[in-house]
Amino acid sequence: MLLFKNLIKITFIKLFSFFCFGKKSKVIFYHDIHSNERYTDMSTSIELFKKHIQIIKENGYELVSQITKEYGQIEICFDDAFLGIYQNIEFLNKNNIPIHLFVVTSYLDKQRYINRKQLLELSRLDVVKISSHTHNHNILDKIGKNEMERELRESKENLEDLLDIPVDSICYPEGRFNKDIISTAQLVGYKNQYSSLPGYFFDKFQNNVIRRSLVQFAGEEEFKAILKGGDHIWYFWYILKHFRI
Repeated sequence: MLLFKNLIKITFIKLFSFFCFGKKSKVIFYHDIHSNERYTDMSTSIELFKKHIQIIKENGYELVSQITKEYGQIEICFDDAFLGIYQNIEFLNKNNIPIHLFVVTSYLDKQRYINRKQLLELSRLDVVKISSHTHNHNILDKIGKNEMERELRESKENLEDLLDIPVDSICYPEGRFNKDIISTAQLVGYKNQYSSLPGYFFDKFQNNVIRRSLVQFAGEEEFKAILKGGDHIWYFWYILKHFRI
């Protein structure tokens, strides 16, 4: 049944992509990559990831650490900071593939995750930008306002103290958020807030929340369709799932 549902979902994405025009800039995201040992069920094999990079380049997109143009740019994000990123950093660095790594600060030094020393190493590379994924990965719309603010503030402060860099971006755990979370994150100092709502970079939700497309298990044809915008067909379903007024 699950396989059938996934097949239907992919079919709709491919069909909808035929109605999408132009190469508008997009943010795509993964959770980890692996060559040998796999640290999460959400991890993408390095072979599939390489194929995605090839498709991006063959279709004339530029890989960037921060999107600045309406057309032709792709930003790649990784959530949680699993260990596979560190173990495969040589491939990313050698091929000049910039990534945006969102870190859960309480996970640092835990099994399966990057430790503080490794994160410091990554922060010194030109291809790696580091941002917050909160402190404990608590679902922000399920906790009280004070605890929510601590989640946002503590992660930012820990990363800035450790890495000696400004941290002004965050992505919401499980993509869940509401208007209060948006405003609180802005007050804490997050200029850029990343969701899991599919869409183009400049088509921001409520004018300030960045939309991203999950691609970690996408086959070649599905990935091509997502780059064009085929997954936007599920946009309103994602809003119902992730956004609470």
